[in-house]
Amino acid sequence: MRIQRVVILMFALLTAVQGFSQNGKVNLKGVIVAENGQPAEGVSVALKGTKYSALTNEKGEYEFNAEPGDYTLVATSVGFKSKQTKIKLDQSPKIIPTITIQEDMAALEEVQVTGKSKVERVREQPFNIAAIDLKKTYNSSADLNQVLSTTTGVRVRETGGMGSDFKFSLNGFSGNQVKFFMDGIPIDSYGSSFTLNNIPVNMAERIEVYKGVVPVELGSDALGGAVNIITNQSVKRYVDASYSFGSFNTHRAAVNTRFTSKKGFVTNINAFGNYTDNSYKVTATTSNPDGTFNPEREYKHFHDGYKSGAIIAEFGVKGKKYADYLLIGMMASANKKEIQTGSTMQRVIGLAFNDSKAFVPSLKFKKDSLFTKNLSVNLIASYNVVQSRSVDTSSYRYSWDGSRTWSKVSNAGGELNDEKTIYVYDDNSFQANTNFKYDLNEQQYFAFNYSVNTLKRKEDDEVRTITKPGSPVVNKNILGLSYNLAAFDRKLSVIAFGKKYFLNTSMNVLEYVNGKNVYTPIKSSFDDIGYGTALAYFLTSDIQLKTSFEHAYRLPTGDEMLGDGLNLRPAPTLKPESSDNFNAGIAYKKGLENHSFGIQGNFIYRDAKDFIRIQTQGFQSIYENEYSVRVTGFDASLHYAFKNWLSVEVNATQQKTIDTNKFDPPGSNIPNYDNGSQLANVPIFYANASVSLNFRKIRTTDDNLMINLFTNYVDEYYLVSTRNGAPSTRNTIPSQLTQNIAASYAFQNGKYNIGLECNNIADTKVYDYFKVQKPGRAFAVKLRYFLN
Repeated sequence: MRIQRVVILMFALLTAVQGFSQNGKVNLKGVIVAENGQPAEGVSVALKGTKYSALTNEKGEYEFNAEPGDYTLVATSVGFKSKQTKIKLDQSPKIIPTITIQEDMAALEEVQVTGKSKVERVREQPFNIAAIDLKKTYNSSADLNQVLSTTTGVRVRETGGMGSDFKFSLNGFSGNQVKFFMDGIPIDSYGSSFTLNNIPVNMAERIEVYKGVVPVELGSDALGGAVNIITNQSVKRYVDASYSFGSFNTHRAAVNTRFTSKKGFVTNINAFGNYTDNSYKVTATTSNPDGTFNPEREYKHFHDGYKSGAIIAEFGVKGKKYADYLLIGMMASANKKEIQTGSTMQRVIGLAFNDSKAFVPSLKFKKDSLFTKNLSVNLIASYNVVQSRSVDTSSYRYSWDGSRTWSKVSNAGGELNDEKTIYVYDDNSFQANTNFKYDLNEQQYFAFNYSVNTLKRKEDDEVRTITKPGSPVVNKNILGLSYNLAAFDRKLSVIAFGKKYFLNTSMNVLEYVNGKNVYTPIKSSFDDIGYGTALAYFLTSDIQLKTSFEHAYRLPTGDEMLGDGLNLRPAPTLKPESSDNFNAGIAYKKGLENHSFGIQGNFIYRDAKDFIRIQTQGFQSIYENEYSVRVTGFDASLHYAFKNWLSVEVNATQQKTIDTNKFDPPGSNIPNYDNGSQLANVPIFYANASVSLNFRKIRTTDDNLMINLFTNYVDEYYLVSTRNGAPSTRNTIPSQLTQNIAASYAFQNGKYNIGLECNNIADTKVYDYFKVQKPGRAFAVKLRYFLN
């Protein structure tokens, strides 16, 4: 109760201070448009010589309060000429006539520091957040995973090449502890045919990476953060088509297009396809019939092919009285992935595979000024139908040289399972995310969120005689409420929130009783409350301080609890995990006439209970609860730019993930000998560096050459617990340093583009999960056509 009283008193004081600071001020509002009549978003509007300013929204609107008097209103934005207008403010609200700004071609050659981009505005939120502008990557053949791997605090850990299983690690948390969204829609229920490792970069405008506290509006049960992929919504008409081909017989194709009529009818179509043999070489050993091993040598992947495709179509209206936008969408996707190894490289697979198909209808609705000008609503809903198979019907045992022998020990078993299986499972899920926002005034608002996710699985096995009875069900519901305050002319931003979590499950567990396999029904339920706050304050216009804290829960997913019938075993007794997360950071940004500098540093602390992590179990994997884990770390980034042709960025992350269990198993009196040790298979230190060079007017007045150099370093880390003996080459994953280079040439104002790139230039041996080797040197060429 004392804490609640203190929080209420703090909000009351801040509200009173903010209200007092607005006494005697006049409300000023207006609209900024470009020469073509389209709303100009992200324009900086300020009263010259004062601290009063605002940025335009997607409708070109701006609004702020100022004291009465005579002023000069200045509108500035990157690539546009500055526009000044004389105005007079008296005691009554002032509506400024629409202002039109003109494009300034000369300004495109310079670094502009007066306006703020969408990415910059996102970074200034109270959350510990990284915003990635994807426009510079449009001419590369990278997927979203590869782009995210260069971000501070992020490691995307893959078990191979394109289409392989991956684990997204963010400040010590990984897998489903980090949630993924596209325009606010959760994509973790779309199945393996639509994930970050097959979505092309051209589909999105930017990526927002939340480290720790996640906005209530996303309706998430994320424990360690969230990734929100923002598609390009500002361009009304365009076509973006691309095709790339490269090493290991890898091909990618994508088409993204939008058409918006003058009457507000909207059509969005996005389609992409991927294919690869993943026929890269690895260093491995083969065994002999007598149990001995041959010397290591290079072998080529021979059963690691992958193909996927998706088409997303949306139709609807924008800018209507009944809706700011109303879109009905359909997504269809499919993929097939051959399996080359088990959880480690010790088991070589030659015939097993899995595939998936998904069909997802969706609805998006947004309306400001609902019933009253202070209330807005945003609804996103989808029904996901995902059909998946895991096929393991061969009793052959393969070697890296492609040879095979019949398994005399277990000819009834598969390559990965003790029994042959064609595990077929259909996941039908409904998810909806509803947000209400109520503006108390220009500086304060409340946000309410309700999200629901229900999963029902139908399981069958076309080989085994035993069929699972019933249909497993996993139901999640989350309620969220937040209070948001911007005080002292927006120098101070405060967010406080609370969440209520609900989980209900019903499934059957296979048990061996009296010599027979029987299924026992298990039901479980969970509900609890999470809470937190985030604060940001500008010490000066160049220095911002941030801090945040939350007590959060993460509910297990259907895949974690039910498995996939092949590589992943079911874990029906998995419990929700909880964590107390703390972040503190500082950011400095300075813009001069030709130079811009930026530096950012963050401290993270995570204290997690019932921590969910993946473990090997034979040649398969399973999710288990670690009773207690503590994560501490630092990350930092440095950025420098000169005019519009040089950009340099360096970032590094240092983190320790410590097992803090005193007893093993928890609740017993058996000492945990791994207490205080670094968790196995988790990187400790990693860093990225990039240099971008941008040259204009190489041959013509409208062409552009961009060269990008990247390097990534991962320090040595432990394959097994540090308490299991001194580190050696057998129980550590060695340090790795890789370099990539990419060049792109665009002409006719970006209408035609060609990109060339080489990844892992030095052909370094690169390892990841359980020391599984990843692809070496690879080349790619990308052709792209863009018209708007």
